[in-house]
Amino acid sequence: MGSSMARMMMPSCYPKKNFHLQDSKMDVNGVFNDENDTPFSSVWTASEASEGSHCFHTPPGMRTPELKATKGEMKSYGKEGDVDGDVVYSTWKPTDTKRVVKPSAVHGEISDVTKTKLSDSDPKRFKLRIGPNYASNRRKAPSPPALYNLRAVDMITSNHKITHIARFFDRSKIPLNKEEDVMEGDIINGIPRFFVVTYMLPSYAPSMSLFKPVTDGHGFTVIFFFVLSKRGLEASIKKTGAYRVLRRFCSRDPDVTDKQRGPNLWKNVVSVANLKDVGLSFYLMKYINGYNAKPWLSRNADMFKFKGKDYYEVDLDIHVYNYLGLNVIYRLKPYLSKLVFDIGFTVQSEKDDEMPETLLGCGRLSHINYEKDCTVVNWDEYDEKERAAAAAVAGVTSGDGN
Repeated sequence: MGSSMARMMMPSCYPKKNFHLQDSKMDVNGVFNDENDTPFSSVWTASEASEGSHCFHTPPGMRTPELKATKGEMKSYGKEGDVDGDVVYSTWKPTDTKRVVKPSAVHGEISDVTKTKLSDSDPKRFKLRIGPNYASNRRKAPSPPALYNLRAVDMITSNHKITHIARFFDRSKIPLNKEEDVMEGDIINGIPRFFVVTYMLPSYAPSMSLFKPVTDGHGFTVIFFFVLSKRGLEASIKKTGAYRVLRRFCSRDPDVTDKQRGPNLWKNVVSVANLKDVGLSFYLMKYINGYNAKPWLSRNADMFKFKGKDYYEVDLDIHVYNYLGLNVIYRLKPYLSKLVFDIGFTVQSEKDDEMPETLLGCGRLSHINYEKDCTVVNWDEYDEKERAAAAAVAGVTSGDGN
């Protein structure tokens, strides 16, 4: 009974399992090597790839210098600015390498969401764990400066959920700050230079069915694009607790079970900054007040994780949350254009030597309108092509094609 009540009341800690999403496949190894650089009018541009080519662009001038092998699997090279040899550069082998269809949508120029609706959020707005002995004292304090800087936000709408969205990113298009951001390298001291986090949100009314829950359908995805800050680089050199927690999280295979991953779980914090100013109903006001600015954890049941050669991606699947949480999200749709959100992410710290808990990154989104701010992606056509190609490959592999 207690577990059932918790599932009804906690919108994110106990998500419904996703029985319906089958992620499609494509070859990621080839999509980083296009020598062409074509300008696009928006971050997401629907386009048809010509035969034998793909629409993923990485300008040659923006590539990381060639890496030289050293001991073990790590690779490193010296560059001007190394701090006493304490900076080790490496690269990751992509983990999602079975996809077989090239993308039909690509990243281009920065979106209007970033230009007009994204702003800085003070990390001190987010209260996170501090030691000593947090298990007993339960003390929290404002977060130290974040390890990553939020440099771009985009919103897309589609008829189905889209995972591993970083494969569509032309990361060279993201404007960086030379004074605040790490400008080169793939994996620095074991953590990626880029972090991509997405919220996959449903726009349809929630289902109350216990036997055939609707966990996929029309919705919109909010994409957060982070780059390692120079403060984060300094934390990696000093080997702070927050850095070691993040490195441990990133070192795990994305597909490991929650138990294998251990206590350092992904943590989200969302705060509505102007909650009293938008005229919410009594029901919505009471519900949101109960969870506003309170961290919640994501586990394998409601998230997907992917590694690229220079990024880590976390996709948070809100479609699988329970009815109460989804009903609140659905009822908030008319108010979205009035709301101001402070959003932060981190990896949970447990031990005293991992404290204080520190934000991975944060930002403020103001007055978003999913009907006007989203770019439409024809995912249905793309998804069908991927599934058909994946089925053909599976048939040949199993011997059915002989």
